[in-house]
Amino acid sequence: MPELKIVILEDDRSTRGLITMILEKAGYQVLGAGEGRLAIELVMRERPDLLVADVFLPDMKGSDVVKQLKATAFGCELKTLFLTSLLSKNGAENVETKLTLDGKEFPALAKPFKVEVLLEIVKGLIGDPKELEAVQNEIEAAVFEMTQTADQAIDEATEEVASEETPSEEAPEKAPAE
Repeated sequence: MPELKIVILEDDRSTRGLITMILEKAGYQVLGAGEGRLAIELVMRERPDLLVADVFLPDMKGSDVVKQLKATAFGCELKTLFLTSLLSKNGAENVETKLTLDGKEFPALAKPFKVEVLLEIVKGLIGDPKELEAVQNEIEAAVFEMTQTADQAIDEATEEVASEETPSEEAPEKAPAE
């Protein structure tokens, strides 16, 4: 079953670990990076569904990471959620807002954040892995049922053809030669 994959770009190890734990418990596959250049390599190699990026990093800004990724064929379609403590400093904790980068808006979440708010945003961007699994199971069940029906129809048709080709046991008796 395909998993929804997320790359976390966060230089603070404890914050990255917390986000990873939250998202993994929600059913996502999570990979982490603490530096922008490593995140770029990871995203290009792993092709995630979402990048969750801190705005301020030791080696580069999260926005610069996104700009570099958006210049690639894969990265131009990559969904991104920014995390920032800037909003918190203005007294806006647990706030979802937008950051504009090259004329395009991206969702942003103030740190610290509530787990429910993070999960709501992530599910809104890429979906819920549990719902995806339920849909996948429904599809697999429907395919199995269709296969069973097709197999049964083939078996019945084979039996019908075989019975038409089998000579009757009551063959007419030949008249005795005179």
